[in-house]
Amino acid sequence: MKKWINAWKYNCPRCRKSPLFTQPFDISKPLEMPYACSTCGQLYEPEPGYYFGAMFISYLISCAILLPIALILNFFTALTVNGIMVVIMLIGAILFLRILRLSRSVWIHIMIGYDPKAVQRFQERKKKAAV
Repeated sequence: MKKWINAWKYNCPRCRKSPLFTQPFDISKPLEMPYACSTCGQLYEPEPGYYFGAMFISYLISCAILLPIALILNFFTALTVNGIMVVIMLIGAILFLRILRLSRSVWIHIMIGYDPKAVQRFQERKKKAAV
């Protein structure tokens, strides 16, 4: 359960402490991420094309949100199909950046597990490198 809470909060999947995306949010760069976690050293993009799977997660999240809304509008309102499409597109546009970031966060949380000792090992490696 904590895994999904941390994915929702956009925290590092390995140490669950540092933010996954750069702060503050810049609308011109919605997916800007640090190179690695500042707390545990986890790379946020381990290989090129790593977030390709997040596209499928984004599709699933969008369908889970927008399809029930479309069905409710279809069966319980007098809107035409075009009217329903306009409402769905507006809701999709409003939620776009949130779903975009959430899908990346969910993808990296699926692929990389929590490691409570990661921070300690990272701090030891930093001390050895400094010597």
